[in-house]
Amino acid sequence: MIQYFTAFGAGLMSFFTPCVLPLLPGYLSMLSGFSASALLKGDSRVAAKKVTLNALVFVAGFSLVFSAMGAAASVLGDLLATHKVVLLKVFGVVMMLLGIHMTSLVRFNPLNYHKRFSMRTLGGGYTGSLLMGFAFALGWSPCIGPILAGILAMAAVSGETYKGVSLLMTYSAGMAVPFIAAAFLTARFFAFLARYKSALRHVEIAAGAILIAAGALLFFDRLMFLR
Repeated sequence: MIQYFTAFGAGLMSFFTPCVLPLLPGYLSMLSGFSASALLKGDSRVAAKKVTLNALVFVAGFSLVFSAMGAAASVLGDLLATHKVVLLKVFGVVMMLLGIHMTSLVRFNPLNYHKRFSMRTLGGGYTGSLLMGFAFALGWSPCIGPILAGILAMAAVSGETYKGVSLLMTYSAGMAVPFIAAAFLTARFFAFLARYKSALRHVEIAAGAILIAAGALLFFDRLMFLR
C-alpha cells in the first residue's frame, strides 16, 4: 500500500514543480480557449464548466500515456526477472541520483536538458485537449522526469503488468486532482497559490528527498515489503 501512497504523492509533487505549476494558466488557456488573464482575474465570461471538461480530457490523455509506460516497464521487468537482484541495485541507485539532482545537492547536466512538445497548435475542442495530454506526458522534462522515472522503476521491479499500470494510474491521479481543482476554481485557485509561490522550491526538495529514500529502500529490496 505504501507504494501507492508514494506514487500518489509523487504525482502531487510533479504538479507543483517549477515547470508545471507556473505555466498552468497557459495550459488552461490553450485547453479552454479563454485568455490566461481572464482565467487569473476570474472574468465573468469564463465558463468554469468548459475549462473543467477540457481539463478532464487533458488528464485522461496523460493518464493513458503514463499507464502505458507503467505496463511497458513492468513487462520489461518481468522479462528481466532472472536479473531482479541486479535490477533492484541499478534502479535504486538511479532513483537516489535523480533525487539528489532534484535537491540540487549535485546537479547532473544531462538532466537539465529541457525538451517539451509545442502544444499551442493542439488546442481547441476535446480532441485537441486529449492530444495535449498525450504531448504533455510524452515530452515534458526535466521537471517531472526524475519523479516519473522513480515510479517507473517501481513498476519495472514489480514484474506485474497490473501493478505497473495501477502505480502509474495512481501517479496520474496525484497530478490530476490539483489540476482539476485549478480548472474548476480558476481565479480562486491562483489567488491562493500566489500566497505560497515561494514554497515551490521546498516542494521540489521534498520530492528529491522522497526519491532518495525510495531508492535506498529499493536498493536493499525493502520497498516491496511495505505494502
